[in-house]
Amino acid sequence: MKKILLGLSVIALISFASCSKEKDCKCTKTTTSDLIEGATIIEYVDHIDDGKCSDLNKEDTKLGIKVVVKCK
Repeated sequence: MKKILLGLSVIALISFASCSKEKDCKCTKTTTSDLIEGATIIEYVDHIDDGKCSDLNKEDTKLGIKVVVKCK
């Protein structure tokens, strides 16, 4: 009985150690412009292999168009 429990413990430990760090992040991309009233909002899922979803966050402005991406 002890050997069975030990064997199961080893298998469980190996399976936890080999967990993938891949995950899907829910993101929102908001685009606004100084020339056009309102905003365009796009929701999408982005797949990452490693890291945090917040690593995908960014904010950029070019030619009066502001793009903000926030991921969870």
